[in-house]
Amino acid sequence: MINKILMGIFKIIISLVNLLLVPIDNIIAQFLPGVNEAFTMVANLVQQLCNIIPWVMSWMGVSAAVVSLLVSYLIFKMSVPIVVHTVKLAIKWYDKLKV
Repeated sequence: MINKILMGIFKIIISLVNLLLVPIDNIIAQFLPGVNEAFTMVANLVQQLCNIIPWVMSWMGVSAAVVSLLVSYLIFKMSVPIVVHTVKLAIKWYDKLKV
């Protein structure tokens, strides 16, 4: 029951975000076609890099375990400062609301 309620809430949030972002995307496509093409080019570049990286890794002899550890370390290193900053901000907001 709780799972269905949470899924419903997530679906509502996702639909509202889409409802807000689709007009913005249309405005960008209509008035700034260069920006739209640039985003498409960046997406194509990322896709090409994702296709080439596994080949380069196997050519260099890097194992999947090393890549997995490296990615895990980078995710940890990038996410911990964000979490700490968010907790500090939440505490600051709570202190301001408490007064």
